[in-house]
Amino acid sequence: MEFMDIIHARRSTRAYTDEQITDAELEAIVEAGRTAPIAGADYSMSHMTVVRDPALVAEIRETCQLTRKDGSKADPTYGAPILIFLSATGPSDDMIEYCNVACAIENMALAATSLGLGSVYLWGFLRKLRSHPELVGKLGLPEGYTVLSAFAVGHAVEPVEPHEPKGRIAVDYL
Repeated sequence: MEFMDIIHARRSTRAYTDEQITDAELEAIVEAGRTAPIAGADYSMSHMTVVRDPALVAEIRETCQLTRKDGSKADPTYGAPILIFLSATGPSDDMIEYCNVACAIENMALAATSLGLGSVYLWGFLRKLRSHPELVGKLGLPEGYTVLSAFAVGHAVEPVEPHEPKGRIAVDYL
């Protein structure tokens, strides 16, 4: 796929098959995240935790279920087989750590798309996750790090292909 086709194919995937991605695909995605631009090139302030153990993914999914307005439960991971948690020291006063992990996630999303895989930036359940220190402990974060964002990846139920975006950011040229 050409780069702009990858950009136009990338979308938030909210339904995954049970098929596991290959180790080579996972390594390509992780490497894309590891090489993202980081403020001041200080890579020591960011960390990634890849969760592919089905039992731990299931525990995270079960513990962090979200309640919809109608009272039903929602899977915060959309059934994805792999979760990647991005953590950082801080956050600092300017919150640059959130920008750093966002850059890593976008790189990973584009890498996943280039491989024909689905992905989604996860945010909504992280407060609930952080309220379960025993579960956060299972992520093995380095001391002083806090989970800031998460990313899910796997084989999408619907094919990943270029599409017309639902909207675009407005631009003024001055």
